[in-house]
Amino acid sequence: MPKFSSLCCYSVALIMRNLKTIVYRDIELKSDLPLTAYSEDSGICAFGPTPTQPIIELKRTNGKELVDITSWDAPCPLPELECDEVLLLQHFPDIATSCLVLAGGDVVVVRQNPSPEQERIEIVGSVDAGICAAAWAPDEEILAIVTRADTLVLMSRSFEPLNEVTLSAEDLKVSKQVSVGWGQRETQFQGRRAKAIRDPTVPETVDEGKPSVHEDGRVTVSWRGDGQYVAINSVVPGHRRVIRVFSREGILDSASEPVDGLESALSWRPSGNLIAGIQRSEEKLQVVFFERNGLRHGQFDLRTTKEEVADWASTISISWSTDSTVLAIAFKDRVQFWTTGNYHYYLKQEFLLTSPPIRTSPRWYSTRSRPRITVGTSEYLLELEFLPMVARGSTIPPHDTGVVAVIDGKTLKLTPFKQAGVPPPMSFCDVCFDWNIMDCSISRDSQKIAVLTTNTVELCQWSTRTTNGRDMRFTTTVQHHSVPLPPCEDLSRQVQYTQVVSKDNEVFILAPAQKGGGARCQKLPWSQTPSTADFEELPVPHASDNLRVDTLFECVACIVRKQKATVLLPYYSEDEPVSLRTGCPDSTIYTLPNSIFDGDVNGHGSRYHIVTLTPDGSLFVRPERALVRDCTSYIVTSDHLIFTTARHLLKFVHLTTISNMQVPDDTPEVDERCRSVERGAKIVTVIPSIYAVILQMPRGNIETIYPRILVLSGIRHHLRQHDYLAAFLASQTHQVDMNLLHDYDSETFLANVPKFIDQMRKPSRIDEFLSKLKDEDVTETLYRDTLNAQPQSETKTEPPKPGSKVKKIADAFLAALSSKPSTYFQNIITAHVSKRPPDLKSALTLVSSLLQSSEEEADMAVSHLCFLTDPNRLFDAALALYDLELTLLVAQNAQRDPREYMPFLQSLQDLPVLRRRYTIDNHLKKYAKALVSLHALEAHDEVQSYTVKHSLYTTAIDLYKYDKAHLDTITRLYAEYLSTQSQHAAAATLFESLGDYAQAYPSYALSHKWREALTCATLTPLDQDRLLSLATSLATSCADESRDYRSAATIHIEYLNDIPAAARLLCKGSYFAEASRILALKGFASDMPHIIDSGLTEKFGEILELVADCKTQLASQLPRIAELRKKKEEDPLAFYGGDASIADAGVDIPDNISLAATDASTIGGQSLFTRYGSNASKFGGTVASNVSRKTSKTKRREERKRARGKKGSVYEEEYLVASVGRLIDRVNGVHDEVKRLVSGLLRRGMRDQAAKVDEVLREMCEQCAQARIEVWQIPQEQKDVENTYEANGEGRPPGADGVFWDSQQETQKQSAPEVKTWASSELVTS
Repeated sequence: MPKFSSLCCYSVALIMRNLKTIVYRDIELKSDLPLTAYSEDSGICAFGPTPTQPIIELKRTNGKELVDITSWDAPCPLPELECDEVLLLQHFPDIATSCLVLAGGDVVVVRQNPSPEQERIEIVGSVDAGICAAAWAPDEEILAIVTRADTLVLMSRSFEPLNEVTLSAEDLKVSKQVSVGWGQRETQFQGRRAKAIRDPTVPETVDEGKPSVHEDGRVTVSWRGDGQYVAINSVVPGHRRVIRVFSREGILDSASEPVDGLESALSWRPSGNLIAGIQRSEEKLQVVFFERNGLRHGQFDLRTTKEEVADWASTISISWSTDSTVLAIAFKDRVQFWTTGNYHYYLKQEFLLTSPPIRTSPRWYSTRSRPRITVGTSEYLLELEFLPMVARGSTIPPHDTGVVAVIDGKTLKLTPFKQAGVPPPMSFCDVCFDWNIMDCSISRDSQKIAVLTTNTVELCQWSTRTTNGRDMRFTTTVQHHSVPLPPCEDLSRQVQYTQVVSKDNEVFILAPAQKGGGARCQKLPWSQTPSTADFEELPVPHASDNLRVDTLFECVACIVRKQKATVLLPYYSEDEPVSLRTGCPDSTIYTLPNSIFDGDVNGHGSRYHIVTLTPDGSLFVRPERALVRDCTSYIVTSDHLIFTTARHLLKFVHLTTISNMQVPDDTPEVDERCRSVERGAKIVTVIPSIYAVILQMPRGNIETIYPRILVLSGIRHHLRQHDYLAAFLASQTHQVDMNLLHDYDSETFLANVPKFIDQMRKPSRIDEFLSKLKDEDVTETLYRDTLNAQPQSETKTEPPKPGSKVKKIADAFLAALSSKPSTYFQNIITAHVSKRPPDLKSALTLVSSLLQSSEEEADMAVSHLCFLTDPNRLFDAALALYDLELTLLVAQNAQRDPREYMPFLQSLQDLPVLRRRYTIDNHLKKYAKALVSLHALEAHDEVQSYTVKHSLYTTAIDLYKYDKAHLDTITRLYAEYLSTQSQHAAAATLFESLGDYAQAYPSYALSHKWREALTCATLTPLDQDRLLSLATSLATSCADESRDYRSAATIHIEYLNDIPAAARLLCKGSYFAEASRILALKGFASDMPHIIDSGLTEKFGEILELVADCKTQLASQLPRIAELRKKKEEDPLAFYGGDASIADAGVDIPDNISLAATDASTIGGQSLFTRYGSNASKFGGTVASNVSRKTSKTKRREERKRARGKKGSVYEEEYLVASVGRLIDRVNGVHDEVKRLVSGLLRRGMRDQAAKVDEVLREMCEQCAQARIEVWQIPQEQKDVENTYEANGEGRPPGADGVFWDSQQETQKQSAPEVKTWASSELVTS
């Protein structure tokens, strides 16, 4: 069933696009009877009847010959008709049946494959009064028939009558239209001096519906595109011609208002908004439009003279294309094609016919996505297919002038968008010719334009001028020379040329195969005096139907659709290998610089590639790589393939090898290669030199945008060429971060800072650049190069120190500007201030030196400083220089209140120099510098109190390092201060340096430094009881708090003389060898069995208990970890807390979970990564409007949950893994202690216990090794995921979700701990 246009779809206005003829085929109809009707989609034609031969023949054409289907006698049943007539031929391919409606009243069905009970030819209905007109609805379900008895009959597809309506004069009363002057001059604003305002609803003249001088009384029928309404154009006897609108059910909806000179031609635009008709008057011939309610809705002139109106324009029929973009108007000897946009109608094509078209002509193909039409005459069928294309100039700099040529009848509208963005239907300049234009082509420099008209080739030279900046500008003067088309002597009629292209100084025109002959291509050299004799015929493939020139205007190619080939010229023979395997007419040929290929292509030394757009929106880069499936328009530059998509996105693909071409995702917010555009926008042209893309909107208007990728590509190109001024101006104009000028190639930029300064020309530009510097590398964040993007390294580089980048650039500018301080004084100040933190001291020092020579310049410099930085900080910085005159100047420029700073500055002026400095530093809270001033004043008591007040002890110690008395005083104050701050070790050291051992030893004791404490206590000296008490306290602290058993044993031996207690402490720390030595040395050998053996037994039990606890922990935690991971793999939604019940409702549940951040929402607002209800924020940190952000209290609660690792929570796995890791570390830590235990057991003859300890620890280490494999085993394909928040727009979410994000990242990144191998003793191994 044929397709039809929907009312809800939109079509793009063809303002800037011309209709290029990509198919021109004339099919001769060799038959004794004339053609009377045809079906465009099936190729079925009806011939006859005639008065002499009342026979109807049905034949099918395959493009070369006619094949008979059937024929039958068709005598006319109506005496008033000379012979019968086929009014309508409709073929139904789904049932292989053709339906013919005859003027005599019969409705005939012809079946190609009838069943035994069916007849091949059957009259399924008959109207006794005869039929005037008929038309099938677009869905082929209803047939509308207007009879000669003035009735409308609606029949179903099975030819059952549905409704019958009588057409009467009463129908004229159904609509009472009230004109509001739509589009009339009276409704337009005419200025204050306009004549007396009249009622715009009352026109100057009122049409009465007077008949046309060529009124033929015919009736026409036209359906709306959705088949809901049908329009009938007929004459009401005794009244006027009227257009009635009926619903699908046969109900009269409206009747048109009276229009003088209205004729029978009728076509309802499939989109439904306009009904087109023809109005003829004495002055002009025009197409008029009606709304569905019958009101007039505009018109346009067909631009005919009176002679033409009387000659070939006396008979007219019209037809809208199925996509509502093209209006075909058929005359006696020609057919024209019009398009519209911005309320202007353009004549895009005109074809001359050798015989008049039949009544049902022309007819558009309903199954084609491109406009395709068949025009039938009595002798032949003419098939035409059009491709809406923009006639544009070069898109390769420096010739990218943005020239676009628009065809409008005999006028060529030229607009250079780089120079002037003139909105259509206006243009920069118009070039008029004597004949209607068929096609045009613009040269590489856009100054030469070749125009193909119906009779000539026009060579146009566009005049230009040069501006003061040496830029080329087009003028409004275009000179052209006409060259008649070359004659064709071997054919009976003139060859129809359809396309023209220009290359260098040559023009090529193509005539497709016609009248059985092959395609013809003529080459015309460009000259000042061209003539027809200059044409040279070139050999081309026989079936060539399109010409193309590559983007560099270096080669011309013929496209052969039948062979699916694109052949480069010159062409030598049919045996030659095909250049490019594609026959798509919507194609662009381009070359890659320095491309590598195997062998020559068609004798050419360049590697050519071709981009094609198929009618279904598939964009290919040949050979056979589909980039996208929803492309609506495209264009190719030297660096990019640019295209628009049906999702209203403008995308860029870097031109590189076909295998490396990458199509960006639909992410305009993070990818420079993708940008959102207005709905239905299409590309007109691109101007890379000014970073502009010209788009055409559906309503016809033109918009210029500056995509970020074009701007950045241009800036990068300028930087590679060291054209810093152009790069700066582009960044300034298009609001690109100035840091790109440095970050793109930092080493080269720093080496060319003098060149940068010279190119800027204005100091203000240097100031702007310096003031916008920041430490961020914008080439890694904002402006990542998508062409040369490198994968991020696995190990992140050390980030630069804050301020290092800006300081390096500022220092480079200061070094370059130092040779010209007078010219660039302001820039030098800016360079100082741009540092992080700002170097205000150096800037103010320069201003202070300038103040001595020129107060006016100093005042300007201070004003500039106040503009660059905070005036309050600047005031403090000036005050810190102790220059009151400079401080006063800063205060005045900072617009501070004089009542605030004048008394203060006056008081400072009255003070001595040192006291003034102290006051200033104290005011600025620079206490260390203020203390230095006090020391210089020798105000020692004041220094002491100031030191204590501001804790400036170290500064004071440095100041008094050569003054012993005051140094001791400050040192003691410092020691006392440290004691109050619980810094006992440091305080004790200071007390000891002063020789105050009595104050030193308690502080050492509090800091657990037993050696220093006992030393100072001995030097105090202390009596024996106090010393023993101190030693006992220190030994207890070492054993109980520090677990330093050896130190505690030493104190017992040397100070307490308790050898058995010392030995027990050593045994407690597993130092059995040392305990045995001490007992033997001090004469306590008899106590060794009791002390050593009991210590060994106790430690033996501790180790066994430790190993048992570890085994129990592993036995419980390892299965739980495996259980959690299995649950997470099988049902991640349930594991992370989603609602698993939604699976029962038939909702798809994700079968894979990424632990990286994402901002994809889930069903019901729940996240796959949280268990906190439907109001939880999304994992990416973006929240819905009904979701409140997590507070810090919630975050702390979440952190406590993570630390506990409660069973059943999402943090349990992380907690268990960390617990196993701590167990392994614990086992690794007892190896040395166990070795000492085994040695002690062997020395005391306890071999069985030693073997037991060795065995259990070896088994424990093996279990730890196995647990390490089970817990931390990572598959080969998984790798650590780095946080690429800046690059991908994702990362750690805020609030409580961030705590869980940290948990998942820790689980993924945690490295497995090493397990020490237990080395068994040789004395216990078997």
